[in-house]
Amino acid sequence: MYDYLRGRIVDSAPGRIVLEVNGIGYYLNTADQPGESFGVIGKEVQVWTHLHLREDSQTLFGFPRKRQRELFRYLIKVNGVGPRLAIQILSGIQPEELIQVMADEDWKRLTLIPGIGPKTARRLLIQLKEKLTDQELLFSPTEKMPTDPVLSQAFNALQNLGIPPESIRKVLKDQSPTESLEEIVKKALSKLAP
Repeated sequence: MYDYLRGRIVDSAPGRIVLEVNGIGYYLNTADQPGESFGVIGKEVQVWTHLHLREDSQTLFGFPRKRQRELFRYLIKVNGVGPRLAIQILSGIQPEELIQVMADEDWKRLTLIPGIGPKTARRLLIQLKEKLTDQELLFSPTEKMPTDPVLSQAFNALQNLGIPPESIRKVLKDQSPTESLEEIVKKALSKLAP
């Protein structure tokens, strides 16, 4: 129903904000992550939203980044994970780190999140990993380089040209590791060109 809302923050507390949009105050449940806040009261922001409908309630969830909302939507499709637990998971782990956990199959890291036991962590690992694309799992977001050898070589080559690692990760994410090193570097450079 709603893709995003753009408005002014009028109230904020851990796990929620109130966003005023054209005179209407929207109460949004949010993940409580350090460094992922929406900003200070009075600031105008864009919030990516998810409306969760139940027979007896309507709950609006808000996310500062679209990627965070996508992961939330993946999480609520896992058996036994509802919106409240999904928000709790996103409060306990950054989206990039969650993808890294899936790539490394590190279910024990998930048990560090309050409310996630070993059984739920293993189920999350299996079901969520199925939903993430192979391209997303090729990368170690918290590391400097992708895990695939050809993409790793391309990463090094582009970094030696003075290109920032974050920019390299963005362009290599779209590249197929089945192509030659030269093709990957050539395509990446064309995307990075102004």
